[in-house]
Amino acid sequence: MVNMAGGWQGFSMEDSRKRNMEMQENFKELSPAEVLVKLQRGNARFWTGCASRPEASAFERRAMIMQRFPSTAILGCSDSRVPVEVVFDQGLGDMFVVRVAGNSLDTSTTASLQYAVKHLSVKVLMVMGHEGCGAIKAAGLPIAQIEQEPQELANALKMLKRGLDEQRLKNVHDARAYDREAVITNVRRQVEGLCRDAAIMKKVQNEELIVVGCFYEISSGIVDFFMEVTEAPTAAAEPHLVMRGVHSGVQSRMEYHVDQTPKADCEGSEQGVIEGSKSSFMPPSPDSAPVKPSEGDGIYSPTGISSQSHKTDSDDKFTVLISEEK
Repeated sequence: MVNMAGGWQGFSMEDSRKRNMEMQENFKELSPAEVLVKLQRGNARFWTGCASRPEASAFERRAMIMQRFPSTAILGCSDSRVPVEVVFDQGLGDMFVVRVAGNSLDTSTTASLQYAVKHLSVKVLMVMGHEGCGAIKAAGLPIAQIEQEPQELANALKMLKRGLDEQRLKNVHDARAYDREAVITNVRRQVEGLCRDAAIMKKVQNEELIVVGCFYEISSGIVDFFMEVTEAPTAAAEPHLVMRGVHSGVQSRMEYHVDQTPKADCEGSEQGVIEGSKSSFMPPSPDSAPVKPSEGDGIYSPTGISSQSHKTDSDDKFTVLISEEK
């Protein structure tokens, strides 16, 4: 399109500046709870096969040069199977991402997240572990075996090992349950580390920031938001963390049943939203307790329901459409 001045509309610096200002206003209007719901909806689109895969145009990218407004900062794992923007169906500029093996805090990762909170004013700060994390598995090995690794790698694994609470994990005998518990324990330790930052906790208390821990189940694609920070730690106590329960992933599956609309149709649909709780988290229902794997289950899911088809006669009653937010 040609503008009145004879130039190409959308590619002048003035147009880019105006678009950047619009981005800034849109960012300011978002509450932390709304950002978290946006992430939950994006993940629901991803694991149901209805991802929108947002892509920025050349005009949008040019507008981002001046200033960016990511709504979320996340500490995730370097694992190639865990690309967070894909898992949450987010686009360019939506997330400030820090990835390191074992999603662990050190000087560099902590500084990066502090920058995102202080200077970018992100609304959600997230630590996400994942199913089958190689770093966590390696950290569970005997010290003698860890010390055979290169020095820097060995030091990193020892740091992870110190936070795993191996004495408690010895009581977990199922391999997949052990994997999940070890990863969740590590996520909790990293969240506790972030909570000792006074600036972060001040934003939490002012309701300007939500700090959460979550578990990504690679086999299903579901992200289980299992904990949220609600209070600052005292000198003599750990931060108060609300454990949303290891069932929250089950709850999301039970509420986010999707109809049998072909993928091509749901990608283009702009109607329908995920129905349910308006709060940032979905509290587990009495019916969402983990189920013991039966002999008929081909795959046991850590969130409690087989990763294979689990449609029941009542599924049609809970059918909703998942679509991209306007």
